[in-house]
Amino acid sequence: MEWRQRLPFPSFANWIDSIANKTPLACLVWRKGCFDKVKAKSIGTTVMNEKTNRRLLSISMVIVAVCAATAQITSGQQRVKDTVHNLSVSGTGVINSPTEQEVCVFCHAPHNTNGANPLWNRQTPATSYSIYSSSTLDSQPGQPTGSSKLCLSCHDGTIALGDVLSRAQPIPVSGGGVIPPGHTNLGTDLSNDHPVSFLYSSSLSNADSKIVAPSSLPLGFRLDSNSELQCTTCHDPHQNSNGKFLVRTPQFGDLCSSCHARPAWSASSHATSSKSVLGVTGSLPFSTVAENSCQSCHQVHGAPGHERLLRNAAEEANCLNCHGGQVATQNIQSVINKTVRHDPTAYLGIHDAAESNHATNPHVECSDCHNPHAVESPSMQSSFVPIGATMKRVKGVTISGSVIAESNYEFEVCFRCHGDTAVQIPTTIPRLAPSTNLRLDFNTGNASFHPVVTGLSGISVPSLKPGIPSGSQIRCTDCHNNDQSRRFGGTGPDGPHGSTFDFMLRDNYTTTSPNVESTYQYALCYNCHDRQSILSDVSFKEHKKHLNEDVACSACHDPHGVSGTTVTGSSHTHLINFDTRYVFPNPNNGQLKFVDQGFRKGSCTLLCHGEKHNNENY
Repeated sequence: MEWRQRLPFPSFANWIDSIANKTPLACLVWRKGCFDKVKAKSIGTTVMNEKTNRRLLSISMVIVAVCAATAQITSGQQRVKDTVHNLSVSGTGVINSPTEQEVCVFCHAPHNTNGANPLWNRQTPATSYSIYSSSTLDSQPGQPTGSSKLCLSCHDGTIALGDVLSRAQPIPVSGGGVIPPGHTNLGTDLSNDHPVSFLYSSSLSNADSKIVAPSSLPLGFRLDSNSELQCTTCHDPHQNSNGKFLVRTPQFGDLCSSCHARPAWSASSHATSSKSVLGVTGSLPFSTVAENSCQSCHQVHGAPGHERLLRNAAEEANCLNCHGGQVATQNIQSVINKTVRHDPTAYLGIHDAAESNHATNPHVECSDCHNPHAVESPSMQSSFVPIGATMKRVKGVTISGSVIAESNYEFEVCFRCHGDTAVQIPTTIPRLAPSTNLRLDFNTGNASFHPVVTGLSGISVPSLKPGIPSGSQIRCTDCHNNDQSRRFGGTGPDGPHGSTFDFMLRDNYTTTSPNVESTYQYALCYNCHDRQSILSDVSFKEHKKHLNEDVACSACHDPHGVSGTTVTGSSHTHLINFDTRYVFPNPNNGQLKFVDQGFRKGSCTLLCHGEKHNNENY
């Protein structure tokens, strides 16, 4: 029988000839030495026995498959001989052999291999590797197996590149024999490299919604025969048309999104920004933020920030690399350098993505308030917005104390640190009813509170400026903000990153006495409350007198609210919660209290601005 008729399908013979005619020398030699023998014996009068025939056919298919993969008939670097994996004399990379003519021999050989497929011509590393770990990792990677271990026989730098099994002596290779130091030498510490050799199953994708199901992996992404993700899932060692031997381009995040699903990513500013990355520290492969996509922050191999593979070890440096005046429109770095600030540079190694919604150790990192995979460009809207575009999909704490994966209101993000924290953030103003828990201060069951959690419909606030409807709701950042915020007429970034004013406020708010009343002293209050109304005693007949006697607004009023959990014997309507630095108990009876007696009526018992009040009515 003609030998071609013995092949699995008719076109296979033509394919063999097509491949073999253009393969590297090693494969070509094999073809001339083996296939011609098969051909001759098949055509001749002596027909090979069926067992021998099957054996040769089996071997031929394996070898041809290897050679086909190493020498695809396409353009550019889609043939292994045109890539840096060609370590022979014909190789164009910086590492090659001055004497070796064969291309495939550095990895494959038809005989004397180590038994690993595909006909592996190298020792298997006996190294024990440090493995990637993370508090948010759902998979369970172990020591490298399968093709990953084969790749490491060169790329861990422990075995000489020319040390192949099919030769009695190592093949001489330039550069000292082993792969030189650099990004291709992964070393034996793989804790800063993408994990490999773990089961990529539907159970994994079901446990983590951010992982693409195995059945939905795109063409070209290959798991091994054990359904494990290996180096060869992302890398094809035989062709380099996408750079770094990747099976898919990393541009616009195409490579990463093949396995990693981020539901809000496609609309995020980091996925769509056309800003140039020319000014960033460190090299990026593409010219814009959108093109670099995941690579703007993450580095798959040799990442300085091991956990979550961050390009910079200091978490905030990954953000400030662009948001420090180099790429992003707004310069956050300039704001966190201000007098009062949320300063992420003051913390290192404290924040963890898996930490409780209640901060167990006070810190502030960018990702405490911003989700880089969902953040969108802010819009300067004048109407009430529950939560800004830059704070989308950030976990938080509700007014009832429940933890939630995604905050619906800005205050829910703030409550993570300024609520039920294990270590309370101290207050700077001592109060009659002290509290460091703003979640309790803003509780809608309290006697009074600023309308952050809900609007106060039906409540009489005669001092509100015209144009501010009664019952309006406000956000934390209506008061706590950059003093040069664009949202309030400035040119700088919006948000509580930093301010020149105390308490990180957008405007001045003097809390010390004595002082001289002016639009500047209480500029924050006068953004919403009409100064003329206050000084005309519309809501309280002694407002003007107290302000003219240099008593600060904060001496009587607590701007957040007064927690109902503290019992003082005093009424706390109208945000009245005395500053005990300036308001003291009446020395005659030891009482310090305000008693609400109805609509715009009340009495005080205390010592203030040199005067004793004993149930003095207003």
